Amino acid sequence: MSENQNSAKDHPLPESTLLIISLGGVPPATGPVAGPVLARCLVFSPAPPDGTAQVPVDVTHIAAIPGPETGDSEVIHYNMPGLASLSAPTAALRDLLPGLMVTGRRPVQRLGPQDLARVLPTGGDVAVQVLCPGAEAEILDALWHFLGPDRITQITLHCGEAAFFDGAKGRADLEHLLRERAYDLTACDNTDPDWPMLCFRPDLKARQITALDLQVKALTATLATVRAAQAEAEARLLCAQTEAEAREAQLLAQTRSLQEAKDAADQSLAALRAEQDSLRQTLALQQTAAAEAIKKRDDCLAELALAARLQAMQTLDLRDLRSQLEHSTRDRQRQEDLLRNLTPRLAQAAAHLHALNIGQPEAPAEPIGKDMGQVHPGSLQAPQKDKKRRKTGPGSAR
Repeated sequence: MSENQNSAKDHPLPESTLLIISLGGVPPATGPVAGPVLARCLVFSPAPPDGTAQVPVDVTHIAAIPGPETGDSEVIHYNMPGLASLSAPTAALRDLLPGLMVTGRRPVQRLGPQDLARVLPTGGDVAVQVLCPGAEAEILDALWHFLGPDRITQITLHCGEAAFFDGAKGRADLEHLLRERAYDLTACDNTDPDWPMLCFRPDLKARQITALDLQVKALTATLATVRAAQAEAEARLLCAQTEAEAREAQLLAQTRSLQEAKDAADQSLAALRAEQDSLRQTLALQQTAAAEAIKKRDDCLAELALAARLQAMQTLDLRDLRSQLEHSTRDRQRQEDLLRNLTPRLAQAAAHLHALNIGQPEAPAEPIGKDMGQVHPGSLQAPQKDKKRRKTGPGSAR
């Protein structure tokens, strides 16, 4: 960029500005297609304007051309006076100008919308003059991207009747493009029918209609949104009502179920209480029976203890009787042995005594016969019991 471009950023532009965009200096636009003469203008061109150009004295020159993006490009100059372009010519231009030749090339910088925003005015109306054959559409797109169509009050185009350069639009396509953006063709200079000069101004009625259409579309969209929201709200309300009814039915069913459960619980509680009373009675009876059984057990234990004592006493008596029997048996055995030993002597003594008594000679001693020699155990007197041993009874054992 040139020093003038830097000064444009340092000094604010007036409310109304003229933008001149040219590849070959400032276009000599005159008559009805000439732009308004304003206090300040911005000139976008590879070379600064010369002194013969009909431009205001206060001019800010920017050595660049607006475009779709920032970058380096080149201006192609031809052997036709004032003819230059940013792209190669098409067959239509070569047919129109058979002797067309390239006479030179000059580098130029393109400014995209982001860099254009740094040099374009931030407020006020803007008038635009474009003398860039083949690049009109992309230049206008770059300006609209930042300024918008509402701030551009006039557009002057020096364009080709047909698409004379690669990627260019002809007069009809440019008019259609501007008509779509609510610009109306207000003047046309056909001095050179192949290169007309066109002037466009905002079509206020069309813009009003467009604005109204936009408002209608916005209102329609808002209405559709409101209706959609209303339908959604109604659907939610219906869903909520259905859910509430279902919830109410569920709560009613739960209430009935709880009531039934309560009734069943009350019945169960009454049955449990009755069963508890019955169990208490049964427990009382069982306790009474247990007490009686314990008493019987104690009585039985007492009787058993008494029987055990009696048995112990009987066992002692039996033991004494056995001892006495054994003593008696031994005495009887001694007596029998003694008697057995004394019998022959007694027999001899008896015979001798008998002989003395009757005066007869002493008879020979006879052996002890069967009758004398046999002593029956029963004929012996049983030994007397010990009178000192006291007779014991069941109640004498202590």
